[in-house]
Amino acid sequence: MVRGARAQGERVGHNDTVNYAQTTSENIELVPLQEDDSTRRIPIISWRLITAVLAALAMVAILFWIPVPFVVNSPGPTFNVLGSDNGVPMLQIEGTDPVTGEPIQQDEPQSSSYDASAKPGQGQLRMVTVSESGAPDSRLNFAQLIAAYFDPHSKILDYDSVYPAGTTRQQVSDAQLAMMRNSQTTSQVAALEYLGWNVPATITIEGAVEGSNAEGNVEQGDILRAITTPDGVRHEITSAATPFAIMRSVPAGSTMTLTVERGGTTQDVSFDSVAASATETGSKLGVYLSADPVLPVDITVNIDGVGGPSAGMMFSLSIIDRLTPGDMTGGNVIAGTGTMSYDGQVGAIGGIQQKLWGAHRDGAQWFLAPSNNCDEVVGHVPDGLRVVSVSTLDEAVSAVRSIADGTGDALPTCQ
Repeated sequence: MVRGARAQGERVGHNDTVNYAQTTSENIELVPLQEDDSTRRIPIISWRLITAVLAALAMVAILFWIPVPFVVNSPGPTFNVLGSDNGVPMLQIEGTDPVTGEPIQQDEPQSSSYDASAKPGQGQLRMVTVSESGAPDSRLNFAQLIAAYFDPHSKILDYDSVYPAGTTRQQVSDAQLAMMRNSQTTSQVAALEYLGWNVPATITIEGAVEGSNAEGNVEQGDILRAITTPDGVRHEITSAATPFAIMRSVPAGSTMTLTVERGGTTQDVSFDSVAASATETGSKLGVYLSADPVLPVDITVNIDGVGGPSAGMMFSLSIIDRLTPGDMTGGNVIAGTGTMSYDGQVGAIGGIQQKLWGAHRDGAQWFLAPSNNCDEVVGHVPDGLRVVSVSTLDEAVSAVRSIADGTGDALPTCQ
């Protein structure tokens, strides 16, 4: 018998670990079967690979999916209000001159796109914006937060400081568009009255400010016909600017008499004025007013996707430029921001630092800033951009004309 072979019929113990092929020939050596790689059980997926994939998915979720409680403001696009978009001017003015009865005389809008950079020698009046990330229903993710942290021109804000609990994206959009529409109206009235045009308006009281002395004296729907100041002078209210201009010279605590039309009858109501904000002069009536001006011409602002009140001053300047013969800018690219009141006051706005950088990026040489924003401007002016401080429409127009004349360096700054 060959070594290693078992006699025919010999039993194999249960502890044997080698299998032998059974044979009927004593001349053939029985060879143990060898276990090769094809017979081993190999894991289809490595647990290390599974762990790595899960970790990667978790990281992606943290970076791009899980919202963080912050809002980021960064430099937004700027627009030349004197320009056009596909042949449609941003500022469209139509109608007849109320004095001559002839079609209004105006400069033609620039044919270049309102978001294009200025051509050599082409003057521009550019409105500026802030791009916001992290609004309701479109929350900021961790990756965006990291990018903003390393962007020197972005500002990170706590979400709750910007949006009260429960605020929806639709509410934000509606509010922004309402402020934009109101800024267009106030800027149009201010510009036309600056040019000497008569803009009659009906002023309606929409209610009293809570805690003011007007509570219990005025009613929603009262039409404001006149205001009598403490010196006994009666001021007829025939324009949207009149009540605001009156109150800027009246100290808080002054007894004001309002003549209102209520239910078809006229009556007088008297109460003391309340303090204005720290950045305003005079006092307030403590009532909410709405104005319905009758513009002598039709003015339309053709721009979508932009909200808020901060373009008011630039709208007013552009209307004045278009209705005044010649290029008021003198070929300079002038950006700016600020709200505009019916009586020509330039108000403070948010995001001034981001707007400065947006203007600089898009080629502005000069920037008109509300004087009440100057504390935020100092130390944040990009190299090559010259900032002028303004507080009224009169000052803004004078600044543009000085820049055009080459005397802009003498204008007041925020320094």
